[in-house]
Amino acid sequence: MSEIAKIVGLLKGDAIEKKIAAAIVLGELKAKGPGVTEGLAEVLDSGIPLLQRHALEALARVGAKKALGAVFPLLSAHDEDVRRAAIGAVASVGEDVVPVIKQRMATAAPDERRALDAALAALGGKDAFSTLIRGLASNQGEAAKAAALAVRQQVKGADGNKRRSYLAETERFLAAQKKQGGSPAAVAAAVKILGFLEDDKTTPTLLAYASNEKEDPSVRQEAIIALRFALGSGKATAKVIDVLVKAAEAADRTLAQTALHTLGSLKIGDDVVRRLAKLTLHADFERARFVIEMLSRLGGQEAAKALTNVLTTTQDRRYGEAAAAGLMGKEDAVPALAKALLETKVPDRAWMLRNVLRPSAKKIGAAVRKQLLEAAVAKLGAGEQGWEAPLDIARDADPDAAAEAVRALAAKLKRGGKDDKARAVYGVLCKSDRSTDDDRYALASLELGRSSRDTRPAARASDESLRMFTSLLGRGYDVARALKKDRALDLDQLYYVGFHFVEKEHPLGEELLEEVVKKGGRSKVAKMAKNKLSLAEARA
Repeated sequence: MSEIAKIVGLLKGDAIEKKIAAAIVLGELKAKGPGVTEGLAEVLDSGIPLLQRHALEALARVGAKKALGAVFPLLSAHDEDVRRAAIGAVASVGEDVVPVIKQRMATAAPDERRALDAALAALGGKDAFSTLIRGLASNQGEAAKAAALAVRQQVKGADGNKRRSYLAETERFLAAQKKQGGSPAAVAAAVKILGFLEDDKTTPTLLAYASNEKEDPSVRQEAIIALRFALGSGKATAKVIDVLVKAAEAADRTLAQTALHTLGSLKIGDDVVRRLAKLTLHADFERARFVIEMLSRLGGQEAAKALTNVLTTTQDRRYGEAAAAGLMGKEDAVPALAKALLETKVPDRAWMLRNVLRPSAKKIGAAVRKQLLEAAVAKLGAGEQGWEAPLDIARDADPDAAAEAVRALAAKLKRGGKDDKARAVYGVLCKSDRSTDDDRYALASLELGRSSRDTRPAARASDESLRMFTSLLGRGYDVARALKKDRALDLDQLYYVGFHFVEKEHPLGEELLEEVVKKGGRSKVAKMAKNKLSLAEARA
């Protein structure tokens, strides 16, 4: 008895381990001879998955044609490894098995049908592919999708000639389905296969399916996904973009999301951004947010304009916040943001624009910077709302120029006798880090002008002008000199300040009261100042 015969004999024994070992050895040896195929076929009926798998793998090596009758039932086995091995055994027969598969397909149950499709895909020849693609017409739902997926690896490994034949066969199938009114599942599966071919020649067909609103959404979705592969890294044409944008607006949200993700995968230019802009305000916020984020990643002035438009027109805070996040810190966005800030008349939007623009304020061009400052100063001087946001940006862009403009405005208002407005403007100036002690004195002087000049301790304790003069003294500012030179103040006001600081036992008080006595002559306030000085001396 030959060694091969002895090994085949082990397949008939009772020990499972020996049977498995025998199957493995026969497969490794690619054994030929009487009883090999038959012996391996017999153990397929054992019901033991591990033994079945090794026997099927061995048959794929030694030749499974004569054992197909025993192999086919295992295409729908419960064990996944067994099913996979059965597919491999069927495919190992080669194209001779295609007619057999065709016959079985007519009556195969869904599980076996999927396995037969996988076997055809594994075969990869022209006849096998033709059988598989034509079989899609009778597949339903997930079965059709599974058949298409089974082709993927085979298509990827095919040479140019095979790919061309696959393309021609698939397009013939689609044309036939169009005439016959084929099922959406079959058409979607064939369209998916077109995507696997990764051939730009499929683009016209894919666009036709993607743009046809009468097609089932599942077909349009597969066409849109396939476009990603057909276009590769090339730049999308205007027609492709138009089709995708239209699909992104579809009522079917799954289709719309697929279109958006495809748009996000493409290489696009500024002309495309203009088409996408309308999606940034779509009623479905999730779609709008996707496009907003996409434009943010893309960058460029057109994208910035689109996002700025969202920021300045939306009434929905979610859209505004998404656009703001996309614009933050982007130099490309500075011109559009600055222009929008100049033009907006809505305070909330102005603040949002200001928040987004601040990190890049120094990038604003000189001309626009000047316009922002002039607009802010004009509104501030007129007592109108909306000056804060442009002034903040002007300060960030050029703090010295902004301070000088506000200072000039305050001085002009003061000279014109508009003390209330001047005081408000000096108040703005003194909150900035470019204010000077002269600015602070000017504000204190204006505050003194509206003081009640009530000399009672409690009243003086809450007097803002006295607090400010005290602060200036602490900074080393010559308050006495400034007060004595200030033509806007009268002797009563000097007396009030002098009275306060005499009470505080500060030298400024005596100096101011002496000035009142000197300039007051026989006036009542001069006599009051003289009496206060006498009391102070007596107290000392």
